[in-house]
Amino acid sequence: MIGITAGIVIFFYVLSQISVVIEFLSEMIEMVAIEETYYLQLLKMLGIAYVAEFASSICKDAGHQSISGMIELFAKLSIVALSIPGLVFLVETLEQFV
Repeated sequence: MIGITAGIVIFFYVLSQISVVIEFLSEMIEMVAIEETYYLQLLKMLGIAYVAEFASSICKDAGHQSISGMIELFAKLSIVALSIPGLVFLVETLEQFV
């Protein structure tokens, strides 16, 4: 129980620090002039990665290795699905240079 409580406290602390990352990404988006939808997808991917890592760690600590693996797999597949429009944009941009 102490491990889970400490994990939750650390998780919320990290969430409060995420504002620095969001500000950096906002500045990058303004410099590169990328559509806002790609920016939101990137934030969703980051969120999925952090939440999945946190949930997976809790499952591992509780002794549920198989559930932990399923969470990690689901997160990876979700991130790949969210990245498809960004990859299409990248390929279209590269085609303009060729």
